[in-house]
Amino acid sequence: MRFKDVTASHQRLLRDVTNRISSALETEFSELPGVDGPNVGLILRERRRQVVMEIPGALLMQAVEDLSAREAIRVRIKGRRDRMLFQAPPSPLPKHIAMAPAPGGMHFGFGRSGGGSRGRR
Repeated sequence: MRFKDVTASHQRLLRDVTNRISSALETEFSELPGVDGPNVGLILRERRRQVVMEIPGALLMQAVEDLSAREAIRVRIKGRRDRMLFQAPPSPLPKHIAMAPAPGGMHFGFGRSGGGSRGRR
């Protein structure tokens, strides 16, 4: 299926499927570079990120009338969107942390020991 074979019903289908995934997700059909095959290109944009994916043209043609094919397209788009937006978790904290001193082991400030001649006269 070529880019110029995409009809208004395909555009509407893509808009409906996209809105079920996320209201911030923008999609549009695109021409795949150097490929003249059975697949159709899609551009996904959200949160200043963008990715190009392809879906089979036969699946797109079938999705106009078949709900299971429409759900298959939704699952493909959602999976690709989730990978696009994935952020790796932060690196773990170091495991070699020094032990805290035992309570009562060290005295800071003024104490009763090491007296001087302060006190009542």
